[in-house]
Amino acid sequence: MHLTITEIEKLPMIFIIGRGRSGTSMLQTIFDANPCVKTANESPFILHLKQKYSRVKKWNSKKINEFIIDLYKDKKFTFLWGIKPDDIKKNINLYALSDLNFPVLCKLVYLTISSPFPKEKTTLIVDKNPLYSPFIRELTEVFPDAKFIHLIRDYRDNINSSRKAFKVKNIIVLAHRWKRYNKTIDKYKEKYPNQFYTIRYEDLVTNPKKNILEICTFLNISFNQQMSEFYDTTREAYTDKTFKNGIMAELVQRIHSNLLNPITTAQIDKWKNELSINEIELIEYITGEYAKKYDYFPSTHNSKYYFFFISWKNYFIDRFSYVVYKIYYRLPFKIRDILRVISDKLFDKLGYSNAYNDVSVRYRNK
Repeated sequence: MHLTITEIEKLPMIFIIGRGRSGTSMLQTIFDANPCVKTANESPFILHLKQKYSRVKKWNSKKINEFIIDLYKDKKFTFLWGIKPDDIKKNINLYALSDLNFPVLCKLVYLTISSPFPKEKTTLIVDKNPLYSPFIRELTEVFPDAKFIHLIRDYRDNINSSRKAFKVKNIIVLAHRWKRYNKTIDKYKEKYPNQFYTIRYEDLVTNPKKNILEICTFLNISFNQQMSEFYDTTREAYTDKTFKNGIMAELVQRIHSNLLNPITTAQIDKWKNELSINEIELIEYITGEYAKKYDYFPSTHNSKYYFFFISWKNYFIDRFSYVVYKIYYRLPFKIRDILRVISDKLFDKLGYSNAYNDVSVRYRNK
C-alpha cells in the first residue's frame, strides 16, 4: 500500500550530519533496521537538483522525465543507491501531477529505495550524509521542519580513521575540516535548537540501547529491538554475492566493516597507538580549545612555534576547497553539467581524476 500525498507531505525528514568517519553509517544502519524508517545511501541529490527544480510550480510528464534524467547525473546516486529509473517513475506516476512539488518528489525518490531489512508503512525518512553538514540552510529551505542528528567523534580518532579511508592524508587539513564541520553545525543548532539532537560517538557505542531510545524519543518513533541487533541482517546481506547492489556491498566490506558486527567500543582511543606524538600535538593545537566543548581534552600542552604557520597555511587550503564546494552547488545546473562532462573526458583521454569525476572513476567498471 502506497502512502497518500498528504502522508508524504507530512513525512518527517531526518538528516544525520557530522564529519565523515564519526559513526554516521552505523547510526544510519541502526535506523534502517527499524521497519517504519526509510534510510538512504550517501548522495547529495537534493543539492544537486535544488537549483534547477525547487522553484518549479507546474509539473508535466516531460519535466518529470527531465528530473529523473538529471537525478542520475549525480554519480553517487547512480552507483550507490541501486535504483532503476523506471522504478522511480512508476512511484511518481501513482500521484497526480498537480500534487507534485520538489519536496514531494525528493521524498518519492527516498521511498523507492530498497533495504536488506523488512519494512512496513514508512513513517520517517533518514538521510545520512556528512557532505550535507555545510548546507543546513539549503536543506531547511526545502524541508523547513527537518530534524538533524549531529554525531561528533573525538577529533584524534576521526582524523586517524579519515586518513586511512579517504584520499586526503594531510592531518592538518583534516583537523581544520573536523573543526569547521562541527562549528558550522553548532551555528545552526543555535538558530534551530529544537531541530537538533547531538550525540558523541563514544557515548553511542558505550551505551547503545539507552542512546538509541533517547534518539527515538526525539524523533517520535518507537524503538525496535532489531535496531540494536542490525548486524545479523547486514552481515548476511552485504556478504552475499547475489546482493543486488554489489558496489554498496564492496564499500561496506572495505571501509564500513563495523556494520557487519555488534556495536563495540573497540574503535575508541585507537589514535593513542596510531598517531605520532608530533601529530597529536599538532592537531590538538588546531582543535583542542574548541573540542573541549564536547569533553574532548588535549593529552599534551606542547606548542611549537612553527605550528602557527603550518596551521594557517593548511587552513587556507581547507577553506579554498570549502568555498569551491559551496559555489559549485550554487552554479546553474547547465554549468555543472558541462563541468561533469569535461571531467569525464579528462579522465577518458588523460587519466585525470578530480572531485567531479572521482565517484564515476571508482565505480564505472564495477
